[in-house]
Amino acid sequence: MIVVLAVGLAAMAACLAFQAMASVLAIRYFVHTRKQPPSGRRWLSVFLQFTALMSVLMLGNVVQVAFWAWLYGLLGAFQDFETAVYFSGVTFTSLGYGDVLIEGRVRLLAPLQAANGLMMYGITTALFFAIVQQALTKWAAARD
Repeated sequence: MIVVLAVGLAAMAACLAFQAMASVLAIRYFVHTRKQPPSGRRWLSVFLQFTALMSVLMLGNVVQVAFWAWLYGLLGAFQDFETAVYFSGVTFTSLGYGDVLIEGRVRLLAPLQAANGLMMYGITTALFFAIVQQALTKWAAARD
């Protein structure tokens, strides 16, 4: 049990590293695009920036889902990668359908993954809204 929990905590640390990388990439992209002169279609430019921002942040979460699926496969929890990815995605988002289950000690990883997913989506949401708020504040100041 201690080994499984240690593996889960190590996986959570790896996911935090993935999320930090995605967050840094997203912030760098947004800072770079903010330095660009505004185009004639400002709303389209902002929409495309937010779309890219969201895509990078979500890619970080998708990588984490795949990482957990790989870990489940490595530990022999599932017969195929597709099932592992499905279970991982449902668990990471805390959706928890319950149609695919893990047996044995490896099942202790699922609650850790669910907690990890909640934290990572919290980071994603917080960063996204902080950048949106900053952009709206700048837009409002420019209109005054």
